[in-house]
Amino acid sequence: MKRLTVILIPLFFAACALIDDDLSVCGEELVITYQVELHTELSLQLQAELTTEVEVPVRNALGQWLSPIFSDKAKDIDLRFYSWGTDQLRYSVSEVINANQKSYTIVLPQENYMHLAVANIDDNHGMYLRGDDHSATAQVRVNEGAEIPSLNTGVFTARLPMQVSDSVRRFDVHLYMATAVVALVIDTTYCDELVSIRGKMNGGACGLSVYDSIFDHTSSRSFGLEEVQVKVPSAAPVRKGIQEGDTVIDARYACYATVGMPTRDDIPWTLDFVSTLTENRHTNTTLTIKDALEAGTLRIIKLKMGPKGELEPDEGSSEVGATVTLDWKDGGSHDVEL
Repeated sequence: MKRLTVILIPLFFAACALIDDDLSVCGEELVITYQVELHTELSLQLQAELTTEVEVPVRNALGQWLSPIFSDKAKDIDLRFYSWGTDQLRYSVSEVINANQKSYTIVLPQENYMHLAVANIDDNHGMYLRGDDHSATAQVRVNEGAEIPSLNTGVFTARLPMQVSDSVRRFDVHLYMATAVVALVIDTTYCDELVSIRGKMNGGACGLSVYDSIFDHTSSRSFGLEEVQVKVPSAAPVRKGIQEGDTVIDARYACYATVGMPTRDDIPWTLDFVSTLTENRHTNTTLTIKDALEAGTLRIIKLKMGPKGELEPDEGSSEVGATVTLDWKDGGSHDVEL
């Protein structure tokens, strides 16, 4: 589409000269500036919530893992302009920009438009654009599946009703993050028999209508949690860890995170964990969180692991509840409400 527009512009201006420069028919030259906006100051939040000396390596590891997500630079951008009256796509641009701010000069007929913009969608392996031939049906959708891997980019969107006239030819568009992040910091000090942990976040939206910024919760999505390795210098006093060159992977703190979608604000959402212990024993923990996970935010939840792999929310986390199932080797189990 962009290539076709470039070819037609010279003919467009030639036609304007023949009809006495009636730009209401031929078009207006518009300057549109795009800016990526962040609600979350990553470094400030990490410093505020991970404050103790032993949490500094966790803070550094999370900061490194999350910095590409909470970046105010867009790698790619998709721009679409729809006729306000017919909702037909009139012009589009899709390109790599690798910038926080970008300006475009384009020519559009003098009429009203609905303009939609999406950033960081091209390389996102878990999301895609759908129904973008019309603004009313344009959606950012999450892939279907029992468990979606953590999204690899933070997706940003914007919408702007535009009225093009002789006096209005410049527009500013601000893109805001549609995705959200949850991170778990787990103190495993008292679980000597821990072998591994796996988990997922449940209750994320399955899509977002770019036209009106409404999240779609008709079917929820689960997002897998990825391990964030916490490393400290070899000389550091680590209770248990794995040597890796000049650093030690600190096994005292297990850190997991996922980039997913916001949750509903009227019902709780959950996190499921399976702790695998020696002798192939498993403990299941389901965390229930009352407060919604909002777009553009980072939720850090601190947990303590008991000797049997059970997870308990840190003191002060009144909005987080836990249900634990102990799966013993002989098959017996019972639930413990924490």
